[in-house]
Amino acid sequence: MTTKSSSPQIEHVDRLSFGSYDLFVDLSDALSMDQAKVMQHARRLLQYCGFGNVDRRINIVLPKGVESPTGTDWGQSLTAGNQGALTFDRAVEEAAMRKRGLLVITGLLLPANEVLLPLWEALCKDPLFGSAQPRFANALTDEICPFPSLHSLGEPAFTSRQALSLLPEIVITAELLSSCTLLRREVVAAMGASHPFGSVRGALALGLCVARRRGFRNVVSNRAVVSLPADVSASRSTSVQRDQAAAYLALAPAEMTRLLEMYPDHARANMENSRRLPSRLEWLLTAAHPGGSKPRRLLLDCRGMAPVYNGTSQAMVGLLDGLASLKDVQQWHIDVQSGAAAAKFHGLAQRYPMFTHVHGEILGPYAAVLMPNQPWSVETVAELHRSALVVIFNILDTIAWDILYPADDRVESTWQFVAAHADGLAYISSFTQDRFRRRFPVKGTVQERVIHLSLDAEDHTIPEYRGLPPGDFVLLFGNAYEHKDLAPTLQNLSDAFPLQQFVVLGAVASEMPRVKAIASGQTSDEEIHRLIATAKAIVFPSYYEGFGLPVVESLAYGRPVLVRKSVLWDEISAHSRLSGRMIEFDDTVSLVEGLGRVLADLPVAVLPASTALVDAQDSPSWRTCAASSIAFVDHCVERSDISDWLDREEVLKLAKL
Repeated sequence: MTTKSSSPQIEHVDRLSFGSYDLFVDLSDALSMDQAKVMQHARRLLQYCGFGNVDRRINIVLPKGVESPTGTDWGQSLTAGNQGALTFDRAVEEAAMRKRGLLVITGLLLPANEVLLPLWEALCKDPLFGSAQPRFANALTDEICPFPSLHSLGEPAFTSRQALSLLPEIVITAELLSSCTLLRREVVAAMGASHPFGSVRGALALGLCVARRRGFRNVVSNRAVVSLPADVSASRSTSVQRDQAAAYLALAPAEMTRLLEMYPDHARANMENSRRLPSRLEWLLTAAHPGGSKPRRLLLDCRGMAPVYNGTSQAMVGLLDGLASLKDVQQWHIDVQSGAAAAKFHGLAQRYPMFTHVHGEILGPYAAVLMPNQPWSVETVAELHRSALVVIFNILDTIAWDILYPADDRVESTWQFVAAHADGLAYISSFTQDRFRRRFPVKGTVQERVIHLSLDAEDHTIPEYRGLPPGDFVLLFGNAYEHKDLAPTLQNLSDAFPLQQFVVLGAVASEMPRVKAIASGQTSDEEIHRLIATAKAIVFPSYYEGFGLPVVESLAYGRPVLVRKSVLWDEISAHSRLSGRMIEFDDTVSLVEGLGRVLADLPVAVLPASTALVDAQDSPSWRTCAASSIAFVDHCVERSDISDWLDREEVLKLAKL
């Protein structure tokens, strides 16, 4: 079907803005359309879409069985559907003779004429951009249809309009068979006939493949959007699949086989598209910018929580307690990822029913993932990167790297990687931040924040244990790691105070008299609290800590605590208002002297408390820790740039992760 009309003034503007092109519409698969509906659709193209306002040649391939109308203003050149490829060849030949581009539309699309402006602009960016395509929107929701992908991302999902606006203006691809494609005139002239193919889509696929082999790439404009025909009966998941099939056309198996026989590299082109099209990035951007009132999705990766009571587990449970108490976290849907054994041990599902609890494989997409402890392998970082737009790690300490022997050699490269490529690094103390930054220089694009763990007495005490009278034992904390200095300290104190009873948490069985040893993780949280609350004094001999929660708990119960001299303890004391006394020692002599004075109720020098708190400012609590963590996540998401994610993606690809 051919039509011509003219409007010199509009034509002049159109030529300046767009260039000239013919229009080809393939309705061969619209089997439900009769002649009247075809003519109605043609009128919409000419009038509603604006293609009749300028001098154009318009070809419409009819569905099989629909005859070409006669006696109309549009002429006599309507062709039945079984002649689609021949009609396409004639349209290509005519456009080539007139040195015009060709807009090819398949199906019942009604793209407005002005959609072509960003397509022309995309072609004008490079003389070897040979074809340009828009994005496609669901007519009912206005969400954007995802690209086809050979890689599974889970269930296909729409891209939000807000996410689309954050993507690059264009995406360069190999040949991509789409239901709306603008071909530049040089490509039209180079296409030639499509004799091996009977369908329009087969002829177009061949032409795009030939163009690519001659150096003409396809571009997709993220600033041009065409609505797909609506289907009010489709469910959301069915709608995505239906829209994807309507937007990105599939060849019949026989035609695909023929094309691959002619040009085997077409398979490579499809693989390249699957790698290069930003399907995963769009998936993650939509999680970060879901549109409407939908909440963002946040993953708390608590897989570092063990089914025992230790400092890492305690910090994670404290963060979850704080998050559960927040009212202003409604903008986030929070998933807690943990090991099944740890979740059962700590009763996570029962304790935090407001969160979704998941185990096993991480199922994205997420706007952000927060790992409350540092990662131990780049493979873990890669897994989180694939599932979230923004990746944030909470650095507890750098002890494993410094002492070397407990960790494998992946730790150094992993922490170097996150120092350069994480979106955010939180630290549980300024002391930890200083240690990390001196060992692993942090790139300027990485956001950093110190978020103290709780220093609030209410968070670290069991009410019924507060005020219990002290017993007759001294409590030592530690474990078998040498930086804890537990065994030498116990020996020195046992020698210095031969009549004193000692309880040692974290020690192996001891044959020393008056010493009760309790192995790490082998007693309940309540029993640990009872021991702390009733100890005469607590000794924490570690050389190196990131925060020292046992010290905080001891101070919260009002107990005197002897700690090895460190800048960390100055920081902890300065930010807390706890009732216990923190007493420093720096060698065996000062330790023995300090403990002796405590046991004899003699005056002893203590670290000054609350010096970093202004007036009546409260100490940090689990609630404020959680609020600060969420605020930091918000900050990292809001300032995130897709270039950060893409940079991380490229580095991980080079590492084959």
